Amino acid sequence: MTDNETDLYKAARIVLPHVDELLDAAAAQRLRAALDAADDDAIVRLAESAPAVGDWLADYLDATASELRAYDPLAGDAQPVASSAVFRCPVGTLVWYRRSTGETPPRCPTHDVDLVRAEDEPSVP
Repeated sequence: MTDNETDLYKAARIVLPHVDELLDAAAAQRLRAALDAADDDAIVRLAESAPAVGDWLADYLDATASELRAYDPLAGDAQPVASSAVFRCPVGTLVWYRRSTGETPPRCPTHDVDLVRAEDEPSVP
């Protein structure tokens, strides 16, 4: 193998001391001989022929996998949600401040109209 050893090749070398625990003596000897000249494809075939070794390799590779994970942001143009907002009476001078997103603005007690969000008020020229 070259200096560019794959993770699978390295794992196959690490499992060698454990094959006696995983296989009978004859199968362990055959596996050792086969792994000496094996590339990744041959290692996969050997792991498939000896499920205990394949499970060990899979567990080892999962445990030593890179912690780096890909991240794909959600689709769309995300915008922050303002939890507080200012509401005003469109007729009078009442100002009401919403403290959390779930609060519903009350009606103006003086004019009995719905309060409007300050940004939604029509501008006066």
